[in-house]
Formats: sequence, C-alpha cells, structure tokens
Amino acid sequence: MGGVITSMLPTGIFVRTELDGLISSLPGRLIACGPSRLVVGMEPANSELEEPAIIELSQWSDDWCFIEITGPGELTELVVESVVRHEPVSEVLSCHYRSETGEYSYALFIEGKPMETFESKGSSIESVNFTSDLRQVPLQNMLRAADFMIESMKQFGIDSGSVPLTRVTKAMFYIKLPDKKTFWQALLGAASPR
Repeated sequence: MGGVITSMLPTGIFVRTELDGLISSLPGRLIACGPSRLVVGMEPANSELEEPAIIELSQWSDDWCFIEITGPGELTELVVESVVRHEPVSEVLSCHYRSETGEYSYALFIEGKPMETFESKGSSIESVNFTSDLRQVPLQNMLRAADFMIESMKQFGIDSGSVPLTRVTKAMFYIKLPDKKTFWQALLGAASPR
C-alpha cells in the first residue's frame, strides 16, 4: 500500500465533553441560539411533507462525542454555534470529509474561539485555505488534502482508523426548522384571498 492513507472520517461535529451532559444540554442550546419557532423533539413531527432534520449523538472515543446531522446546512451551522458560542464547550471540531467530491474541511474551536481551520475543494492549490493559532504548516504538507486532514484530526485526538464498528446512537433529536417566511409574509399570506 506504499503509505497511502485509506482511512475515512465522518462528516459531523466532534465535541470533547461528557455524552450525558451534551444530550441534556443540546436542546436548550439549540433553542437559545436558533431562530424563533425552532422545535426540538425526541419524536418526529407529524409532517409528511418534508424530510425530518435529525441530530444523532454518540460516543466516539473516551474523550470525544460525535454529532451526526441529517438535514440542511443551516442546521449544522446552528449546532456548531450552539456548542461554540452558548456556554462554550472546551473543544469542538467540525468536520466535513467528502472524498467523492474532493471536499475536505475542519474547524477547531477551543473555549469558543476558532483556533485552526482548513478547507480544500478540488485539486488546485489555490483552493486550499488554512489558518492556525496553534502551529505553522508548510504548504506542501497540504497538497494531499485528505491525508493532511486525517493527520491533523489524529493530532487533535480523533483517529479515523479506530472508528467503532458498532457505534451506538445514544440520543436522537428531530428538528423542525421554521418556515423561511417572515412573520409578516405569513400573516399577509393568511389574510389574502385564495
């Protein structure tokens, strides 16, 4: 195999905290940071019109919990904001690993502050962005974006090679994001003749 890294990383959010505490605090965090009329529940809403947005929490390792999100990108942003800005968790690592499209990115937050970010889309070196308050990295180390990301995550304590085969979901939340209509659009729409 000639030193080629074949490991994969999941796309989601790693949080260095105790899982039970994260499970109990996440709904309140989402509501505090989210838009009004955001609904967080343990059961799916009775709307068959749209795919439910789902947040799954599990234990990744002794130190890290993992949050997997099924839903729109704005939900991922909301979850990151809720653990980074609302009573910040000590360490949060947002991870986007899509080898099929060549998209790799991560953002490490410590005590609510962004400490290191990496983003690479496609094969061009111009598409690589890296900022860090923790270390300096030569540009040639980032040319193989997937390998660089896997090695960086390993340095943060997340080893892609030790993914639990039977990762058990400990909690699942169903999220209902409010409609895109503003209050006034909704009110005027309800008042207009059909």
